[in-house]
Amino acid sequence: MRTAMPVALAVSATAMAFALSGCSSEDTPAPPIATPPASSSAAAPSSSAAAPAGDSASADYTKQGTKLKIGEKAVVPFKSQKITGAIGVTVTGIDKGVEADLAPLKLGDRAKGMTPYYIQVKVTNETGSDFSYSSLGLMNGLLADGTDGPHVTVIGKFEKCDRGNSGKTFTTKGASYDSCVLALAPAGAEVKGASYTASTYRDLAPNTDYGKDAVTWQ
Repeated sequence: MRTAMPVALAVSATAMAFALSGCSSEDTPAPPIATPPASSSAAAPSSSAAAPAGDSASADYTKQGTKLKIGEKAVVPFKSQKITGAIGVTVTGIDKGVEADLAPLKLGDRAKGMTPYYIQVKVTNETGSDFSYSSLGLMNGLLADGTDGPHVTVIGKFEKCDRGNSGKTFTTKGASYDSCVLALAPAGAEVKGASYTASTYRDLAPNTDYGKDAVTWQ
């Protein structure tokens, strides 16, 4: 298991914050849900019929370690408040920015020489669970050599890449919203993909410890 060594910094009066580490960190474990065995297919599986909203929902989850192409969907377990179910996570594109884009974050020397990349993500409700006002789990930029780039967390508004949340209507099967994940590449490196590393359900849904073996897009 990779071990994160975060450096946190509060910036400006807009309550934005920034964290950098050499690798990803794990989520806080959540209460269990009932799930069927994970699919043996390497491709992202489609979800099964939805359970009633608010109940534990069944889904065929994408196995840990699955490698996807940009535009392919992973189906992963998800919890919001006390409601459990599944979401679909699709990396739809990766856009390269310039170092000057980071100026509003007032990061100083911590981001000197780094290039921002904007990972565009579509999130879908796979089980019809009430996931209103929820946010995407942990995702990192993937460098050209296959390793995770520095982990970035922005709290507050960053116009170049708005992570946002699902809003109030993300409560029905098939509902979707767009999100953006900010990734950084050190000097001389490029972000070529993304990795979903959330491990909340590592002991609850078989083969979905994405913190141990991430789902990746390249």
